[in-house]
Amino acid sequence: MTKKILGLIFLFSVISATRTTEAQTYRPMLQDSVRWIIVLNDNLTPFSDDDRWEYFAQGDTLVENILYKKIYHRFLESKYGKQPPFQAVSPYVLFGLMREDTLTRQVLGILLPTEGGYYSECPTGLETLMYDFSLNVGDTINHFCTIPEGCGEVNINSMGELIMFGISTQWFEVASGCSWGRLYEGIGSSYGLWEAMFTPVKSQYLSYTFLEYYCPDAVCPFIVGTKELEANDRNLKVFPNPTNDKITIEISDTQSPVEMMIYDAKGLCHKSQQFDQSGNGTFQVDISSLPLGIYLLQIQTKSTTYTQKIIKANRATAY
Repeated sequence: MTKKILGLIFLFSVISATRTTEAQTYRPMLQDSVRWIIVLNDNLTPFSDDDRWEYFAQGDTLVENILYKKIYHRFLESKYGKQPPFQAVSPYVLFGLMREDTLTRQVLGILLPTEGGYYSECPTGLETLMYDFSLNVGDTINHFCTIPEGCGEVNINSMGELIMFGISTQWFEVASGCSWGRLYEGIGSSYGLWEAMFTPVKSQYLSYTFLEYYCPDAVCPFIVGTKELEANDRNLKVFPNPTNDKITIEISDTQSPVEMMIYDAKGLCHKSQQFDQSGNGTFQVDISSLPLGIYLLQIQTKSTTYTQKIIKANRATAY
C-alpha cells in the first residue's frame, strides 16, 4: 500500500512539473512578417480611417554588435468604412528597432526619430525596456517605457492564459491610477506595440489607442495592397452577400490552382478549400455552419491574392 501511495505521489509530481513547464513556455514576439494594426479611438470622431496604422517586422540589423529586428510603420485606411481589409496610404518607414531576451523574457526597443510615434512615450534613440513577461501578480512595472511617467506605482493585478488573435498567450493585467490594460506575451499590449498604456479620464482625455488586429506571420487577411484591391474589383465577384447558407464566387483570373480561405475578425481560418480553374471560374461555398458575423474571404492564385468582405446573416436579414 505504501509503495502504491509513493508511486502515485511521484506520478502526480511528474505531471505537475510537466504542466508547469508547458505553462511557462515563452512565446517569442519578434520574427519576420509579424504585423500589428493599431487604431485610435477618438471620442470626437470615433474610429477615423485616418487614425489607423500598422507595424511590420522585417529584417535584422546590428547596433554596437547587438542584433535587432527592424520595425516598419505605415498608415492604413479601409475601402469598407471601418472594416478590413485595409490598404496603405503611406509608404513603410523604419520606425524602430526591437530585440528580446527569451531567457529573461524581456523585450527592449530603440525608437527612431521618424514620423508616426505620436502615442509612444519611449525615448528616441535610446534602448529602453518595453515589456517584461517574467512578471508575477503584485510586481511593480513602472520601469517600462510603455507605461507613462506620472502614473505612480503600476502593478500586475492578475494573470492567466487565453487565445488571442488565434494564438495561445499569457496575459498580465496592469492597474494603477492612470494605466490599465493587459500585456500579451509574444504580442505586446492591449494598447498596441509602442503605444503608451494610458487610460483616458473621461472629463479630460478623449482618445486612446488599442490593438485592433494582429497577424503572427506573412498571411494577413486584414491588409491588402492597392493593386490587389483594383484586381478584386475587376476579377472577383461574390454573391449573395450578405447570405445565410451559400455564396457563389466568380473569378476571372485563369491561373490554377485556386485556394479559398475564410477568416473571422480574429484571424482564425474557418474554411479552406482548393479549386481547379479548368472550369468556368465559378465556385459555390457552403457557409451555413459558420456563426453569424463578418468574415474575410481570401482567394489565392499562383501570383495574386484577392480579398472580399462577406457577411453571414440571419435568413430574415440577408438580402
